[in-house]
Amino acid sequence: MILSLIRQHPRLALVLGLLLLLGVGALVGGVFLLSRSYAAPPQPLVYQHQKHIAAGATCLYCHAGASSGAVAGLPSLAKCMGCHTNVQPKDPADQRDIDKLIEYWEAKKPVQWVKINDQPDFVQFNHRPHVAAGVACESCHGNISQMNYAQPYNLNMGFCLDCHRKQAPEKVKRLIDCATCHY
Repeated sequence: MILSLIRQHPRLALVLGLLLLLGVGALVGGVFLLSRSYAAPPQPLVYQHQKHIAAGATCLYCHAGASSGAVAGLPSLAKCMGCHTNVQPKDPADQRDIDKLIEYWEAKKPVQWVKINDQPDFVQFNHRPHVAAGVACESCHGNISQMNYAQPYNLNMGFCLDCHRKQAPEKVKRLIDCATCHY
């Protein structure tokens, strides 16, 4: 029955073929996106957010740039050593990692951390207005206090727009305007 319809209407065959191709493409793309691994890249030093947060470090203590500018930044080696020259780890096994930190300090070499969260160049993201608006770091970066190591988070345009659409009605038009993030 379908074959006779297709023979009588060749354009129908073309449309059905295109729909089938689009469906397969969407299925393959969806499987790819869902199966992507967001594993953290290897870092030059072990840094366990969970232990530092449990010890009282706050996000803005180490990532002070978030409250004043676009980039949250990383703490300087001097800031790390400010604590680690005086603090003994609760778990003696952690001393090995602290010794590596001390080696960087004594060699006057910065730690070359590997970026975990990165936006494309055509996205202009600024932490400052988010921090000023009281957006919790966990809203975008996940619950770091429960992670040993920071994990990449699926930050994309849909993620941001979903949050922007939930803001006060008088702000939504400005927040979902393309020029807010693409300028």
